[in-house]
Parts: sequence; C-alpha cells; structure tokens
Amino acid sequence: MTFETYEFLSDGVTIRATRKDGYVRIIDKHETELWVPASDKATAYEPPPVDEAAELTKARAAMVISPMQGILTLGEKEWGKVLAYRDTASWQERIVINSALDWRRDSQNIAFFGFLLGYTAEQMDALFIAAGQVKA
Repeated sequence: MTFETYEFLSDGVTIRATRKDGYVRIIDKHETELWVPASDKATAYEPPPVDEAAELTKARAAMVISPMQGILTLGEKEWGKVLAYRDTASWQERIVINSALDWRRDSQNIAFFGFLLGYTAEQMDALFIAAGQVKA
C-alpha cells in the first residue's frame, strides 16, 4: 500500500497517510512497514527527535496527588521532618502544609519541601509516581 501524502498528528508519532484516490489511513508507531513515502526516492520514516526536557516538564505538570497519598508514601519519619519545619515556617508555608487540596509536582512549594527533605528531582518524581498508586 503506497500513499501520496503524510501528515504528522499532534502526538508526533501518529501519521495520517492519504492515497491519490482519497483513501486515508492512520498509521501509528507500531506499523513501521507503512512508514515509506510513495516516491522513487523512498526512505524510511524517521520520527522527529524527542525533546526530553520538554517531555519531562510535561510529565511533571501532570503529576498531581492528594496530601493523603503524599503523606502515606513519605511515611511517618519523613512527614515528621515537614511537621518539625512547620513550627518555624512562614505563615504562607504553614497554609500550604496544612491546607493544600492537592500536591502538584511542578509547584514551587512542593519543590521547596523536596529540597527541605534532601530529595533529588528523581526522588520527587518517584515519590509522586508511588503516591499515585495509593488508593484510599
């Protein structure tokens, strides 16, 4: 099956391929046998390079957990460090500790608490991933 035009769709790995007769086929990354343009100079399709920093930023923006999930995943000892800090925290920080409805991975407040606990960015990612699995 050969196609005349290829159009990248929004996710960057799915292609809308169209033949001369108007037939349209959606090709995903698993259908590599169809990734060859219909021309004499055919070359295999190469997906665009992935901007890993942008993908990581996007993934972190989607990481949202409840305080309950975060606290249970941190455990008593680590959460105790946050509570000990709360006694010396600013008014705004106490509001965040006591009243946040959710914890967002890309929040500067959450980043600060990660720093306070001595967590690396990777450890914070792991915390959010693990906490997301906690069900009440």
